[in-house]
Amino acid sequence: MIRAKDLDYHNKQTTDPTYAETFFLIFSVPEESISGNAYVLVRPNVGAILSSIYVHKGICQNAWQADYADAPMHLKAPEKLSSFTLANGFGLSGSNEARDYRFQYQGREGLCTFDLNFKGIMEPFDALDPDQNPMLDKFASTEEAMGAGDGWAQGHYDTIGHITGELSLYGKKYTVDCVDGLDRSWGPRMEWNASPVSWMHMTFGPDLAFHLVMTLDVRKEKTSYTTFRFGYAAVNGEVTGIVAAEVIGENAGMLGVSRIVRIRDAKGREWEMHGAAIAAAPWHSAYGSFISFQTLYRWTMGDRKGHSSVTDVVGLTTLGKRLSRLGSEA
Repeated sequence: MIRAKDLDYHNKQTTDPTYAETFFLIFSVPEESISGNAYVLVRPNVGAILSSIYVHKGICQNAWQADYADAPMHLKAPEKLSSFTLANGFGLSGSNEARDYRFQYQGREGLCTFDLNFKGIMEPFDALDPDQNPMLDKFASTEEAMGAGDGWAQGHYDTIGHITGELSLYGKKYTVDCVDGLDRSWGPRMEWNASPVSWMHMTFGPDLAFHLVMTLDVRKEKTSYTTFRFGYAAVNGEVTGIVAAEVIGENAGMLGVSRIVRIRDAKGREWEMHGAAIAAAPWHSAYGSFISFQTLYRWTMGDRKGHSSVTDVVGLTTLGKRLSRLGSEA
């Protein structure tokens, strides 16, 4: 179970320089096909933090087509993570037992700014709590159950919130009013490759939203969703673990363009939803060992509609082995 203390550092028992703690927020302006994210990864035993802000409009096949990126790699780590402001102008504060957040950013040259409030629609989902995650005992180890290697194995929570506020980009102001995901992790994290995994949110308003983590099989012919690792359904604020999921997708290159998602939760309820891309881009400014292929989808399920994001995270080493001319011939 996640508590207020989990907003702050967890590294008191280790001096491991690879130990890392993260926050990741996705936000969007669906009516303008704009998708953005704010990410931090701090290595407290080294004293450094990276901060990545990334915003793009529509479909961007290449990273250089994104509308805005700011990603200093070695800022000074803050004294606490529950409330801080960094030298690049990004600030975060968390409250209400890690349910609610405020994200602020004043970028260089005034090119990009935002002030966003994340109001949690649910209690944070602790992926390592068997009372919340019914899939934990289905795998041989915690690392296998998380599906993301050691990066999530010591601590990982996910939540969904109603995000409101304002984004300013190149002098134009946009109203942000969306429902999307946020996660936080802590534990050792090497800067080498990354297990192919998809971090998915499908939202239909504050009363109905879903989260899945799926393993990816990356091949030249097609990227496929294979093993379901964990997830939840948030229905009228009540969170129930998911016990079965299937995802069928179509890509343009590595970017997702359509998804069919089928889910069954621990109460036996079943849903099927369809997603069509309205914005997508490869994001690789978090750090140099992976690329996150992220897509903002328009979701439909019966008469319900919504917008939220999916990001397929794949290590550069895996991409080289599977897709490069030399690696795929080895």
